[in-house]
Amino acid sequence: MQKTLMQWLPGLFLAVLPATIIFNPLTGRTEPVTVTVQDRGQGTPLAPAFLGLSYESSMLLPKNGRYYFDPGDQALVTMFKTLGIKSLRVGANAVDDPRIPVPQEKDIDILFHFARLAGVKVIYSFRLKNGNPGESARLASYIAKNYADVLDCFAIGNEPNFFPAKSYESFYQQWKPQYDAILEAVPQATFDGPSADAPFALHLVRDVFAGGHLAMASDHYYFLGSGRAAETNAPLSRARFLDNRLHAAYEKDYATLGALLATQGVPYRIDEMNSCYNGGAFGSSDTYASALWALDCTHWWAAHRILGVNYHTGELVGRDGKFGPPNYAAFLRQPDGLGFALRPQGYAYLAFTQGAHGRPLEVSLQAEPDLNFNAYAFRDLDGSFYVTMINKTPGEQTRPAVVTVQLPPGIGAGNWQRINLVQENQDVAAKTGIQLGGAVVDSQGNWEGQWQPIRGGLGGPMTVAVKPASAVILHYIVAP
Repeated sequence: MQKTLMQWLPGLFLAVLPATIIFNPLTGRTEPVTVTVQDRGQGTPLAPAFLGLSYESSMLLPKNGRYYFDPGDQALVTMFKTLGIKSLRVGANAVDDPRIPVPQEKDIDILFHFARLAGVKVIYSFRLKNGNPGESARLASYIAKNYADVLDCFAIGNEPNFFPAKSYESFYQQWKPQYDAILEAVPQATFDGPSADAPFALHLVRDVFAGGHLAMASDHYYFLGSGRAAETNAPLSRARFLDNRLHAAYEKDYATLGALLATQGVPYRIDEMNSCYNGGAFGSSDTYASALWALDCTHWWAAHRILGVNYHTGELVGRDGKFGPPNYAAFLRQPDGLGFALRPQGYAYLAFTQGAHGRPLEVSLQAEPDLNFNAYAFRDLDGSFYVTMINKTPGEQTRPAVVTVQLPPGIGAGNWQRINLVQENQDVAAKTGIQLGGAVVDSQGNWEGQWQPIRGGLGGPMTVAVKPASAVILHYIVAP
């Protein structure tokens, strides 16, 4: 896949990590945690298309006469709806790969018919490297004429910071003719760009945002580095997935780009991201550890009120200079071609959409520093509260958290309910045995998980247990 690497933590991290992970020999110990939710009545609701997936543009092309985004594939349509996917970005390495044909009108029709049925908005990318402005303009005009209702915006190219001529100036000389040609054909067109890194994004905002056609500035991040490097020590890599010090990488990225764009009023989206680049890491990106990581990571960015995130996935992704199956896939088609197998990380997307409704709220957390526990909260339009609590401490350490949740003062009486994300053995290395709300997502994308009522609370503090290697989502429904 793409090769953007956040050098997210210094070498000291690896030196001290084992002492943190192998910490508690006492079985049965619990960890007291206090989660205090604050609602200052400010902020905007979560962006409607916050949670998205990213695919290679090669996925638009038929294989053995069959299209991946077949609008007649009810299992795929249902999977998107069940997981709550609202944004579909197509592009990535394949968009600029000369070995991959540029999708044409029939391929575009299939994609956008699927998007209508799945209820997603499409970020559609055109070839930049040795691209043809005239062809891009023709196809953009076709899309705008026929599919404006499901088009989010256009994009041009993928990670131009890795082209042979790596300077922004060289990129802009290639990008601007494509941009101008598309605007001439579609005067109302808007764009996502540059799908690169922070310096390129800031320069592009400087050059074109005032023109009113840059819908969002974007960058790419794979916060856990190289997939091949992570595979050399899978237990240590899984520990990195679960350690809260990974938040330092998010903070660095946000300070470098997201916070700067916010002061300028520029929408910001990470339009391609995942755990490890080059297709993810076997033994880490495909395990339950990735589900806990992705649930935490998605909530972290939602709490910072960015426009959204697109997790890269697909049957094949750019990896190691070629195209191959990704370890970090949300789901993959079953070998018999009938339906899909949801991978561990897909459960993170499902869990996120259960607890992310309305406005993100501030949360203060009191917990032991070495307990990898996080909490996030939302207030929905109906006044109800959602609190997602994630205990990333591995199950073998037997450290359940006993959590006291305090809602803002003055909240009236109501009722609590909960839903749990668990792996049957609390095993972060497991690839199966994962459930949300007591149910799995089946091969047709169906999920029958249930919220469970909780007694007590009545607007005051609520105390719940969150087992190691699990997440609990609380919903407080204020009585009418």
